[in-house]
Amino acid sequence: MTAVVRIDGPLSPMDDRVGPDWDPSSGGLSPSEGTLHSTDESLLENAEVSYVNDDVEELTDELRHQFGLFPDEEQELSAALKAFGHGAKTFDQARLERLATDRQATSEHVFSFETFAKKNGFEAKFSSEILSRPLLSTNDKVSRKVAPRIFQAIQRFMEHNGEVLTRLENRPKTSVMNRVCQSMNPTFPKGSSSTSSSSSSSSSSSPSSVSSFSLISETKNLGLDSHNSGDRSPATPDSSRSSFSDLTGTGSDPDDPDAIPRAEMDLVHYIIAHGIIRPRLRDEIVCQLCCQVTDNPSPKSRERGWMLLALCAGCFLPSNELIDHYFAFLHNAPAQVSDFARYIMVVLRRTNANGIRYHPPSWIELQAVKLRRYPVLQVELADGRVIPVESDPATSAWEMCLSTASAIGVKDHFGFSIYVGAQRKISSLGSGSDHVMDAICECEQMLRVDEGIGEERSPWRIFFQKEMFTPWHDPDVDHESTNLVYRQILGGIRRGEYALLPEEVPKVAARIFYIEHGHKVNFDLISSKIDDYLPKMMLADPKSRDHLVRSVLTAFETRGYSVGILNAQQVKGQVVSVATNLWPLNFSAMFEALRHSGPPLASSDVILAVNGDGVFILDGHFKILLGFHYYDLVDCFVGSENDPKRSTVGFVALDGNQFRFLTPSASIVHRIVSVYLEGLRRRSRWAVALQSFQLQDYTGGSGDDFRLMQGDIVEMVDEGRRRHRPLHPSWLYGRCERTRVEGSFPSDVVYVLPTIDRPDERFLSVFLSMEVDQMKSLPSNAKTDLILSSGTTGRHLANALDSFA
Repeated sequence: MTAVVRIDGPLSPMDDRVGPDWDPSSGGLSPSEGTLHSTDESLLENAEVSYVNDDVEELTDELRHQFGLFPDEEQELSAALKAFGHGAKTFDQARLERLATDRQATSEHVFSFETFAKKNGFEAKFSSEILSRPLLSTNDKVSRKVAPRIFQAIQRFMEHNGEVLTRLENRPKTSVMNRVCQSMNPTFPKGSSSTSSSSSSSSSSSPSSVSSFSLISETKNLGLDSHNSGDRSPATPDSSRSSFSDLTGTGSDPDDPDAIPRAEMDLVHYIIAHGIIRPRLRDEIVCQLCCQVTDNPSPKSRERGWMLLALCAGCFLPSNELIDHYFAFLHNAPAQVSDFARYIMVVLRRTNANGIRYHPPSWIELQAVKLRRYPVLQVELADGRVIPVESDPATSAWEMCLSTASAIGVKDHFGFSIYVGAQRKISSLGSGSDHVMDAICECEQMLRVDEGIGEERSPWRIFFQKEMFTPWHDPDVDHESTNLVYRQILGGIRRGEYALLPEEVPKVAARIFYIEHGHKVNFDLISSKIDDYLPKMMLADPKSRDHLVRSVLTAFETRGYSVGILNAQQVKGQVVSVATNLWPLNFSAMFEALRHSGPPLASSDVILAVNGDGVFILDGHFKILLGFHYYDLVDCFVGSENDPKRSTVGFVALDGNQFRFLTPSASIVHRIVSVYLEGLRRRSRWAVALQSFQLQDYTGGSGDDFRLMQGDIVEMVDEGRRRHRPLHPSWLYGRCERTRVEGSFPSDVVYVLPTIDRPDERFLSVFLSMEVDQMKSLPSNAKTDLILSSGTTGRHLANALDSFA
C-alpha cells in the first residue's frame, strides 16, 4: 500500500499555475511544465492522507492472465520495481499516522519541543545572534564545523535583520549539492557539473537511456550515516559575533565548498543538502528552524522559516529521538501557520513511505510552498496529449506511472516508465521508487551549470513512454496501450531513433499508411505524406525517394492492404509486435554493472539490457558484447542482496557458462529475469525430454504406447485439442515430434523451454549431444506423487512404478 495525497475541493482555472516559465505577473506557463493544484482555500488546510491499492484496479485472475501477468508475477514485478532505491521505511507508518491524527499522543508535557530543548541544553526560542556551536552536542567534527554555517544560512533565507535576497549574477559555476558533497567528502570529484555525461543520453546517439542520475549515485556512495547523538552539552547562540570569513572560509569565492550562498534557491539547496547527505545534521537543522520560528517578531521571517520546515519535510526525516517532540511542535503551531503544520505532517508521512530524497527541492517545489499549493506536473504522451498529474515532494516514478495510466485508461501499464528530459538529453526514471522531483532538480542544476539557464526558466519535460515489454505481450489486449505505443513508435521512426533496415522500410511504411489513410492509397498520396512518417535523411535523394515510394506502394498492394479487409487496430498491433523484434534494445530496462566473474568480455564496465527477447550485455557505446535469449538461460541467481554495494546477479547459460555481474540493481534484474523465465515456462508449448520414458496402456483407454527418448521435442497440446485425458492431473500431455504420437508423461521427465515460439533446429540439436549429467542439471518441474489408473504400467528412469487405484 502506498500513501497518496488526495485533495478535496474544486480546481481553479489552469492559468493559476507554476512551472519553469512561470511569471508572477502573468501567471503564464509553457505547456510542458508544472502547475499548481489550487482550491478556493489553501490546499494545505484540506490535505489528508489516504491509502490506495498499488494495483490499477481489482482484476479477476482471468483478466490478469489476459493482460499477460498472473497475480504472483504481477506482485513480484511490482515489488521489484518499487523496492529498488530506498530500502525500508525509517519509521513504522502506523506510528506516524497516530502521531499526526491523535493530538493526545503528543500533548503531554514530556513530548513538547521545549522539553526536548531543555533536555539537550538549548532554549526553544528565536535568536538574532550568530550560533557558535551546534544546538545538539555531537562528537562529529564535520557537524560541529557545519552547524553554525547552516544556522547563518537559515538566518539569511529568513531575511534576518531585513537582509533582502537578490538574484545574483555571480552564482557558483557548480551546483550547491556538488559543493556540499565536496565539502563533506574530500574525495568527491571537484568541479563536476550536476550530471555526468553518462547519466543521460541524447535521443539520437543511443538506443535507450540508461536509468542513472549521477548525484543520486554519488550521494549514496558517501555512505549516509546513522544518527549519533554523542555527548550532549549546553549550546546557546553566542552574543560575540564571529566574522563572516570565519564561518564561510574565504567568503568571497562562490565556488568555495564552504561558502554560504546568497541567492534564495542556493540557500535552500545549501541547508537541505547537508541534511540529505549527513543524517547526523537532520535533527540539528530541524531544531534550528523550530527555534527560529518560535516567538519570531517578524511575521515574514517566521513564514519563511516555516517554508524551510516544509521543504525539509519533503527531503528527510528527523530521528527517533526527535520525531514525537516534532509532531507535538506541529500540533501546537500558531493559527497563522497551522496550514503549514498540517502540510508538514502529511509530507513527513509521505517521505517515510517513499524514502528520503537524494536531491534538494526543485524550483517548482519552492514556488509551490510559497503559494501553499501542491504542484501539478504536466506529463507528455507520445500522441501529443499532456496529462496533469498531481504530485508532492515524495512522488515516485511508480506513482506517476499509475496516475498517468489511470488518467488515460491504460490498464496494461507494465513496462511504461517516466522519462525526464532537458534540451536533447533524456533519462529514464523507470517505474520504481525514484523521486520525480529529484530528477527535476537535477535537470534544473544541469541546465544552470552547463547552459547558464536559471531554474525558473529551466525547460525540463516529463514523458510517459513504453520502456519494455513482457516476452508474451499481446497488443490486442489493451487497445489504449497499443495506440499509445504505436504513436511512440511512429515518432521514433520519424526522428530516426528506431533505425529500420532497408528491407524493412517498405513493409513498416505500408502498415503505417494503411492505419493512417485506409485502403485507398496510391503513388501520389504516399509521395506527399511519406515525409510525415520516415526520417528526412532517408528521403533526401530524389531518386532514392521515388524508388522508396514505389516500394511502399508495392508492399501495400502485395500484403492485401488495398482490399481493406483488415481492421486498422489489428495492423497497429502488428506494428507494435514487429517493434519488439526490430528494436529490442530500444525497449529495454538498462542497468549499469561490472563484470564479476565468468568468461572474459571485451569490457568489464557493462550495461545489462533486459527486454522481452532476453538479456544482452552492452559496452558503454551500446554495442552488444554478449546476448542470451531466454531459452538460452537455465537460471538467474542473486548474491549479497542485503548489501547493494556488493550485490551480484548471475546467469547460467545452457552451455554451462556462468556470468556474474556486480550492480546495485542486482535484485531488480534477478526478479525481472526470474519472472520472465518462469512466466515463459508457464506459457510455453515446447519441451525437451531429459531422459527416456515409456508408457504402455494395456486397457486401451489412452491410445497408442507413448515413448520419449532423450532430446525428443515435445509440443504440449491444449486441453480442447487433446485426443485423450492425462492419466494424472499433475502430468503433462503432448505430442512427440519424432513419433507424432500423443500421450501423458510426468512433468519431471522433460525440460520446459522458456519460449513462446519454437526455437530453431540449431538450438534444439544441442540437447541431442548433451551428456546425462548435463541433462540432470537442467531444471524440471518438482516431482509429485504419481497416481496411475489400474492396469497402466509406466517406466520412469528405467524403474517400474507400482500401479494402484
